Amino acid sequence: MEPEFVTGDIIIVNPHIEAKPGDFVIVRNEDNSEATFKQLKEYGDTVVLHPLNSKYPDIELKKGTKYRVVGKVVKKEKKY
Repeated sequence: MEPEFVTGDIIIVNPHIEAKPGDFVIVRNEDNSEATFKQLKEYGDTVVLHPLNSKYPDIELKKGTKYRVVGKVVKKEKKY
């Protein structure tokens, strides 16, 4: 998620806050075998997980796709 988030940053996730477009989120797939950290975006009826690093493509959450937003990122900390 560079350039906003870099290796070593600590993110605080709140599972009780509803995620809205523009929020950074943790999302799991249907069988909980994978999770990802992306920015949630909506374009009309299309929901997209957007990485900030342009080296990676958007992930479209097509209708019928089973996923679960685990939580919304509410804080970032950096250790020195």
